[in-house]
Amino acid sequence: MLDVEKDRAGSGGSTPSSVRISNLALTLRAVLEAPHPVSRADVASKLGLTRSTVSRLVDELVAGHFLMEGVPVSGLRGRPGVPLSAAPNGLMSLGMEVNADRIATMVVDLSGAVVATQTERVDVVGAGPADALAILQDQALAVLGRLTEDARIMGARLALPALIDRTGTTVVRAPNLGWDGVQPAAHLTGLLENRDWGFRVSNDVDCSALTLLRDSPALVLDRGSFIYVTGEVGIGSSVVIDGQQLTGRHGWASELGHVCVVSEGGRACGCGAVGCLETVAGLKGILEAAGARSIEDLVAALNGGDERALRSLAEVSSALGRALGAALNLLDLQQVMLGGHLDTLAEWLLPGLRSELEVRVMWSPYEGIDVTTVGHDPTRTALGAAYAALAPVISNPGKWIDRGA
Repeated sequence: MLDVEKDRAGSGGSTPSSVRISNLALTLRAVLEAPHPVSRADVASKLGLTRSTVSRLVDELVAGHFLMEGVPVSGLRGRPGVPLSAAPNGLMSLGMEVNADRIATMVVDLSGAVVATQTERVDVVGAGPADALAILQDQALAVLGRLTEDARIMGARLALPALIDRTGTTVVRAPNLGWDGVQPAAHLTGLLENRDWGFRVSNDVDCSALTLLRDSPALVLDRGSFIYVTGEVGIGSSVVIDGQQLTGRHGWASELGHVCVVSEGGRACGCGAVGCLETVAGLKGILEAAGARSIEDLVAALNGGDERALRSLAEVSSALGRALGAALNLLDLQQVMLGGHLDTLAEWLLPGLRSELEVRVMWSPYEGIDVTTVGHDPTRTALGAAYAALAPVISNPGKWIDRGA
C-alpha cells in the first residue's frame, strides 16, 4: 500500500512536521465522520495510509483526549479490531446565540453531543447590547459551571442576526437588533478574559445551516447544495454548495431577505431600503398584512378561511417565489429549505411558492425543484455556533496536542 506520509513529505515542499499535522486532521475526521465506530485498519483503508502510520496518529489522538478506544471486537479473520470514537466529555466547544427575543448557550463535545444548554426569553432589542450581553455572560458562566472538572473548552462562537466584519469581532449591520458597530467581546470580559478560545462572532443563519448539514443528512440532497431560508423577526438565508457555505468576499453573502420584491408602494425595511423581502415575508410584515396579533392567531384565521389572512399568505408566496427564483437561476440550486415561521405557515405557502418557482426558474421543466421544510428548532443556531467553534480544532488537532491540550 502507498504510504501517503512518505509521498506527501517528498512533494510540494512538505516537511515531516506539516505532513504529521495534516494526517492527524485526516485521521480525526475519518473517525468523527464515520456513521459508527471504526478501527485503525478501517481508517488506514479509507485514507490510503499504512496501518503503522495510522496507529501512531491514533495513539497521539487518544493521548490528546480527542479519541477513545472501545472494547476489541472480533472479526472474521485476523486480530480483533479496537473501535475508535470521539472521546466523550473532555474537549468541548461553547456556542451562543443572541436573537431579538432569546439568548441561548450550548456546550457540545467532539462527537457533537450536547453536554449542557440553557435558553432564556429576553427582549433583546429593548435591553440593548450591554444588558443583553451581560445576560448572555451570566447564562454562559452558569452553563460552564455545570460541566465536569475534566471538561476543556477549545473554542467559542457567538451567533447574531447581523453582518459581521471579516475579523469576526465587530457587528457591521444588525437591522433587527440595532447593534451596528458593537464589539461583543468587549462586553464579555468576565467570560473570555484569560481564555484562549479563539472567540468569534458569526451570522446566525450561517450557524443554523451548519447544523442542518451535520445533523440532517437525510434532508440534504444534491451533494449538499441548497439555500436555507428561515423566518424569525425578519428573513435570513444561507447558501451551501457541495457542502461548503457560500460566504462571499466579506462573509456577507446570502442576504435574501434584503432582495427587493416590491418596486412601488413597499414598506420601509430596517436596513434603510424599501420593498425588501423581509418587509413582506418577515413575521412582522405578515402579521400586519393579515391583521393578526400573533402567529397563533394567524394560523387560526387561516384554518378558519379568513380571506384577508389567505390573501396575505398568497402575497408572501409570490414574493418568496420572486426572490428565490432569482437566486436559483443565479446559483443553479435545486433545493430550498424553509425554517422558522415559514415552516409553521408552510401549508399555505408551499403551493403558491412552488407554482411561482416553476414559472420563474428557467430550467424547472427539465430538473425538479425540491422545497423542504425543516421544522422550527430554537436550538439550531446555538448548536451551529458550537459546531463552528469546533471546526478549527478538528481541522488542526496537532496544534492542540503540541500545546498539551
